Amino acid sequence: MRVKIPAHLAISLAVAILCGLATIYATVPLYQSYIEKTAYPAYLETAAVGPGNVGYDAAESTPHASSLADIQQHDTFALEVIHYKSADVVENQRYYNLTLSNGEVVIGHLAGDAHIQGIGTTQSGDALYLLPVGRWETLDLPAGYSGVLSGEGYADNTHFVECVGETYLTMGEFAVQQPGYKIVSKLWIVVFIGVDIVCATILKRRKAARQAAQRGAEHLG
Repeated sequence: MRVKIPAHLAISLAVAILCGLATIYATVPLYQSYIEKTAYPAYLETAAVGPGNVGYDAAESTPHASSLADIQQHDTFALEVIHYKSADVVENQRYYNLTLSNGEVVIGHLAGDAHIQGIGTTQSGDALYLLPVGRWETLDLPAGYSGVLSGEGYADNTHFVECVGETYLTMGEFAVQQPGYKIVSKLWIVVFIGVDIVCATILKRRKAARQAAQRGAEHLG
């Protein structure tokens, strides 16, 4: 059984589809251009990512630290160590014992894929490594914790070196998280529904007016 669609509904549906497609082709490129040229570059400028920031390679201006005294002098620094060994996992964070070139041991938090660079040897011949940029933070252990991090073998067991920084969003991830993405992705639906309703209403009224005029002419005749 064939279903016959009234002409005014078919026409309004076709017009709505065309307007919806036109909306997509008009707004999506504009939104993409805005993200690429304005929004994403601005985000990268404010995000603490890249060389010199916590969790990333040291920049030329990043101070190096090889002792607890050095650590306490700077807001951020690149730590020089001769050993880095996993110590414990607390609340899903893995902490390390970091042995500084002067023999002091401090607690550190490193990412699993941290970029650790070999930078030569100490005067005594020990291999020397440079960790990603870090900052000195208070160690907040759970109540009742009695693991290795609470031991007395550290130069300071109340703080740790945080070497895990911010991770930046790719352009695609950034774009879909913006409020404008939801607007652009659903605008064509709003246009489609709106045009369909308006067009169908106008055509239906015109059809009714023509029919009324035709009936009036037949009555007069």
